[in-house]
Amino acid sequence: MIKTNLIFDLGFHNGDDSDFYLKKGFKVVAVEANPELISNGMERFQKDIDKKRLIIINKAVSNNLGRVNFYIHPTKSDWGSCDQGMAESDGSKSKTVSVETISLIDLCKEFGIPRYVKVDIEGCDAMVAKQLSSLENKPQFVSFEISKQNYKEIFSWLNVAGYKKFQLVNQLNNPDRKPEEAQTVTEGKKIDYQFTKYSSGFFGNDLPNDKWLSYKEALTRYEKYKELKIIDNKELVLGWLDLHASL
Repeated sequence: MIKTNLIFDLGFHNGDDSDFYLKKGFKVVAVEANPELISNGMERFQKDIDKKRLIIINKAVSNNLGRVNFYIHPTKSDWGSCDQGMAESDGSKSKTVSVETISLIDLCKEFGIPRYVKVDIEGCDAMVAKQLSSLENKPQFVSFEISKQNYKEIFSWLNVAGYKKFQLVNQLNNPDRKPEEAQTVTEGKKIDYQFTKYSSGFFGNDLPNDKWLSYKEALTRYEKYKELKIIDNKELVLGWLDLHASL
């Protein structure tokens, strides 16, 4: 049974996405591996935590229970990853911390099946898409930040998991999106909200209905985007994409 008032925020970062979901009236379970970001989030959202509207878990999402190394970029807090190469992709030396792990499956067992799962865990997103296929009951909506390194796996596992509709959203545009742009404003309460550059933005039924694509259509469109980005990512193709999917 899906809990229609529940959202999982996997890759909490600075909490901007959780802030949006909370203001929309949802209960949020957030997972973040970086202990510094956890500390900041606990302070920022103390009232929501006290009211049990927000649960923040200091763990890394993984396939295996135990501990893993998590690599923190010295200046870019959104580049933290369990993949050292990802965290150090600009040549910077990362800081290593050891963190406990948790899987999407365990989260669902403990808290229930959410309406929506947002995934942005820097290079490790594909394993969450794979874990979705193991769930008997699945979230109605999911989103993943995708890249040329992981998009094939994410598309493939979402298809295996039974997701039928797909939509590509450029996160670069989110700060310019206004609440009235939402297709229906059926996802939670209608609010006046300003997205930040770190926001994942609208989700679910609040995305434009006419932009949902089939699996093959969305995959083809992303591959065209990827090819153009390789040619020129400064002028022709800006930003980065989230892949939204619906059952």
